[in-house]
Amino acid sequence: MMLPVLLSCVLAGCGSNQCTAKYTKQDVQNLVLKAYDYVKANGKEKALKEFMNPNGPFVKGELYIYAYDFNGTVLSHGGDPTLVGKNLIAYKDPNGVMAVQAASNLAKTKGSGWMTCMFPNPITKKQQKKLIFVKKVDNNWFLGSGQYL
Repeated sequence: MMLPVLLSCVLAGCGSNQCTAKYTKQDVQNLVLKAYDYVKANGKEKALKEFMNPNGPFVKGELYIYAYDFNGTVLSHGGDPTLVGKNLIAYKDPNGVMAVQAASNLAKTKGSGWMTCMFPNPITKKQQKKLIFVKKVDNNWFLGSGQYL
């Protein structure tokens, strides 16, 4: 498989045909914080499953939750569950940004935060700038979501 195709939804892509700026930056952050609260209330195993439920509260069109460990392995992915178990730490966007590594480092060192990088839009098939928000869950993993700009 080609890595760019695999990564079309890695961090926070489109889960539907609605890849316009339908959601706000606050919507992205609220979804991640809601997912974080869900983990704390229900535990990791249940949360990772629920994040991939297409009819659940964590998949909302182009917004969905993904979870990675700090080594870059996908633990859960609401946009593409086939990515679970894959290590994507080496993904480099067209601008040379090590996107998964940067997201991991941001969550690990700052606890939470925003960053931008480029990802292929699965609808337009073009690289687009993406704004993502990540949040550390504990010393082993983090959550995130995002939107195309």
